[in-house]
Amino acid sequence: MKLPYFLFAALLGLTACGSDSADGNYNRAASDELIDEQVDAGTKASVDSVAKATTEGNILFPVPDTLTNLLQQHRPQAKLAKLPDQTLRNRTAQVGNPIYLKGNFDGNNSPDYAVQVLQNDSIQVLAFLDYNTKARQVKVASYPARQLQDQWYSVYQLQLAPKDSVVQDTRNNRKTTLPTDGISVLDENRTTLYVLKNGRFIPFDAQE
Repeated sequence: MKLPYFLFAALLGLTACGSDSADGNYNRAASDELIDEQVDAGTKASVDSVAKATTEGNILFPVPDTLTNLLQQHRPQAKLAKLPDQTLRNRTAQVGNPIYLKGNFDGNNSPDYAVQVLQNDSIQVLAFLDYNTKARQVKVASYPARQLQDQWYSVYQLQLAPKDSVVQDTRNNRKTTLPTDGISVLDENRTTLYVLKNGRFIPFDAQE
């Protein structure tokens, strides 16, 4: 049976089209421009930011929402400190989250926070005492930040020194126990223990 001419021509047209879609994309490799068109801007931005953070080695440690809110209220210009890869590789097993601590630094059985933040080109270690009632901010210590690839990093880690821990009192050349929780700041070469005395934090070995 012979096909009518117009039907034969239509079949030829379909054969010539092959598997092309209406926009002609099925038979050609996806270009970068095509991918950009088909991926929405929000998703692409999220993927790019994750890739950038992974490439730069930035690992952000989580902190409680309560602490985040306290920082926004008391130190809105500060940012949570970031640690470079080398510091993370040197992190000891005793350090959980090197960015913040939860303890009882003033000995009144009300929980307190300690956190390290970046402000300008320095690392500030701050304590928020009695944060469940009326939070009081007290500065613990200040250290220089380290600049790597146009970004500022902390090379310090926070570690809790629990109450009743036995520590060496170098000033009096004897061992003693801590009356309250303390804040240890681990540097690349040394560890400094800070304790609260008369409303301010001082290095433990500076006590009289």
